[in-house]
Amino acid sequence: MGKILDLAEDLWVGRKDTFSHHPFGIPRGLELINEYNSQRTWFYRGFSNSIIRETNEGLIIIDPGADFDVNQKFKALREVTSQKINTVIFTHGHVDHVGIKPYIEECEHNNWPIPRIIGHESINNRFDRYKLTNSWNAIINLRQFRGNKGEPFFKKDFYYPNLTYRDDKEIQIAGVQVQLKHARGETDDHTWVFFIDTKILCTGDLFIWGIPNAGNPQKVQRYAHEWALALREMEEYKPKILCPGHGVPIIGADRVNEALNNTALLLETLHTQTVSLMNKGESLDTIIHTVEVPEDLYEKPYLKPIYDEPEFIVRNIWRLHGGWYDGTPSHLKPAPEIVQAKEIANLAGGAVKLAERALELMNSGDLRMACHLAEWAWVSSPTNKIVSEIASKVFIERAKTEKSTMAIGIYMSAARKMGGETDKEIQGITVIQAQEQRHQSS
Repeated sequence: MGKILDLAEDLWVGRKDTFSHHPFGIPRGLELINEYNSQRTWFYRGFSNSIIRETNEGLIIIDPGADFDVNQKFKALREVTSQKINTVIFTHGHVDHVGIKPYIEECEHNNWPIPRIIGHESINNRFDRYKLTNSWNAIINLRQFRGNKGEPFFKKDFYYPNLTYRDDKEIQIAGVQVQLKHARGETDDHTWVFFIDTKILCTGDLFIWGIPNAGNPQKVQRYAHEWALALREMEEYKPKILCPGHGVPIIGADRVNEALNNTALLLETLHTQTVSLMNKGESLDTIIHTVEVPEDLYEKPYLKPIYDEPEFIVRNIWRLHGGWYDGTPSHLKPAPEIVQAKEIANLAGGAVKLAERALELMNSGDLRMACHLAEWAWVSSPTNKIVSEIASKVFIERAKTEKSTMAIGIYMSAARKMGGETDKEIQGITVIQAQEQRHQSS
């Protein structure tokens, strides 16, 4: 086996874990995962993954890559095969999956036909929305992945599919049958792909070697229940190899079945508990502090809260079924946050005293409450150096104790915004690098 498949085995049996080897991290590279009738299937592990299937009429490429790594993927692929591109399949429209430029340029240079590019019909709406909100997406991605270090940037040019479908579609290339199925999950435009002959399942981001990204605080609506239904449908095809959107492959029918089943169970229990409490009239605050994941699911190596986490998924389930009002009356039409913060600081005896109390709470381990006080202190007096340093310290400490990329990125961004010694503490590295380094040294 190669380094990717070796890591896959180590993760599955518990010799390594996803906190030290993030699904978006290293090692990266191209490895052979299957050969059938002299046709090979390759798996490229990158920030996001690509799957390449050879046929007698050219290559099928699933999720060619992001603009920042598709050239490396292209080069690696061209070292093992010279077959022209026949078909590209986008599992969804997230920008780390739809970079395709070098393949198009190759076709133009060689006077080859432009490949068939297939995606769900909703991808077109996604690309249109990305153009409308380009700057916003740049801002939130900078916060999510770099803790607000650097300049915001987001992809502006997209290759739209030249063939779309609605519910499901089967394509054949030189006798190779490929089943495409639509599912709402992480996105509303998601496709999962199944190769009938090899029983290789390509899930896209419906499986990522972590708690499903069904709660992302900064992105649009996710669909936990429909996601679980899609995983159940995948099980029915009895796949032998699972190629995820991020992370490493899972090899073997029993392992694939277990991973699909337990991921579905996790989403189902979060959805059931949340909806049950909503039907009792409970507030969002009560629900997010009540719903729990069964411990046996948390123990699975592929269900760690490494990127997203259950509390965020609960919020997204609420948003889908209950709207934006959270059940707390004062939140319906609140006073401006700066007015609230100044009043609270005044009651506490000043912003410095409020910040000092936040520091005490931090030192006692109550980081949730410490963050409230630190934020109020800073919002009320953002130019006060003592307040800024304490507030920044509190949010740095919060980032250090969190597990998910989502939370760490937001707290690192808050610390940087509030000032203090932020850069010295987090060194300008990516959020994912910070996660891996912390766990590798612990």
